[in-house]
Amino acid sequence: MASDEYRLFWQRLRQGQPCSGRFPRRGHQGRHYWIQASYTPLIGNDGRVSRIVKYAHDVTQSVETEQKVLRQGELLDIMLSAQDGFLLDHNLAGACDKLFSRLLGVTESEFGFIGIVQGSGEQACLYLPSISNLSWNEATREWYERQSRSRSGLIFNNLNNLFGHVVTHNTTVCTNHLPSHPASRGFPPGHPQLHSFLGIPVTYGGRAIGMIALANRQQGYDASVIQQLEPLVATLGTLIHARTLEDERNRMESDLRFSASHDFLTQLPNRSLFFEQASALFAGPRRRQAGRHCLALLDIDHFKRINDEHGHLVGDAVLKGLAKVLLDTLREQDLVARIGGEEFAVLLHDVALDNARNTLERLRLVVADHPFVCESLTLHLTISAGVTPYRPTLASVDDWLQEADHLLYGAKHKGRNRVESQA
Repeated sequence: MASDEYRLFWQRLRQGQPCSGRFPRRGHQGRHYWIQASYTPLIGNDGRVSRIVKYAHDVTQSVETEQKVLRQGELLDIMLSAQDGFLLDHNLAGACDKLFSRLLGVTESEFGFIGIVQGSGEQACLYLPSISNLSWNEATREWYERQSRSRSGLIFNNLNNLFGHVVTHNTTVCTNHLPSHPASRGFPPGHPQLHSFLGIPVTYGGRAIGMIALANRQQGYDASVIQQLEPLVATLGTLIHARTLEDERNRMESDLRFSASHDFLTQLPNRSLFFEQASALFAGPRRRQAGRHCLALLDIDHFKRINDEHGHLVGDAVLKGLAKVLLDTLREQDLVARIGGEEFAVLLHDVALDNARNTLERLRLVVADHPFVCESLTLHLTISAGVTPYRPTLASVDDWLQEADHLLYGAKHKGRNRVESQA
């Protein structure tokens, strides 16, 4: 009974008003129980309350049953809310957030989090989309806020502790004296005191894929709390598994799209993607932006000799090495593609021809000075290039490439290791 209610209770009795109802009590060893009681003031000859007659009986079981039903109803509502939130926007973090604060209230817990296992084995970690604020000083508060902003949650990489024990051993941890648990590692100085803890693994197919952690329930945690949370834990397992399947499907689709549009060896855009992006310059208003873009075609001088003398594995290593040099040297907005064999196309955006030629010259010098290492073999090589500006009179990307190819042939004819540009 709260202090204000307690004062009001005695005030009414002193005024001769009877009181009845259910009242919480604490017995031996801190045990909580409930009584149904009636208090009847008896008035003496002086008109004042002389004594109070109390009739009471223990109704703890009835109250706990009623509270259990209420909590089950709230947990069911929480589950439905989480499911609806996930099905509506497929956002697992948002679904967890919708149920988290209410979960703390239903379980009468002060702290807690919902964690999702990411990775496996020694690389496993816990991603926490929902957590109560455990920051206990300025440094941890900044860390907490920074992680929340950058990752939409926290990442716990260290699982060698009480929290991690739940998922690494796929077991429920229920303790009302944390130091006595074998997995407890203590807490940093100043950490909020946790006097009770409940960690339940969220599983799917018998494997731990996440966990619910709750702490500091005043009366501690026991089997009844675990049993009440079972339906919610099962629902979370289904939601996390569904999210994992969707993420895996999206990753596979992304990988397939990447493979279809990129060269397997160098990971650069392939001929198809190059033509798709370059063709955009020939449509609509962009066609009128003459002189703003340049196309370069380059290849490796005497590449056949490298393959013949050192084998195709060395040739492949050279192609991969050159792709990296191109990406490191050119701007991020420039499109670099492998369009066949040892030929690479470079679409330089928003540059005049003089600047484009200077860029290709710089690239040529970088390549000539770069050691290409394959195991114990070190090679030096050169490139030749042809570069030509975009013009509205060009009919297609093929015509543009033909001009660049003609200039590349001229560079080869004049001795290689040079850049030829449109006059």
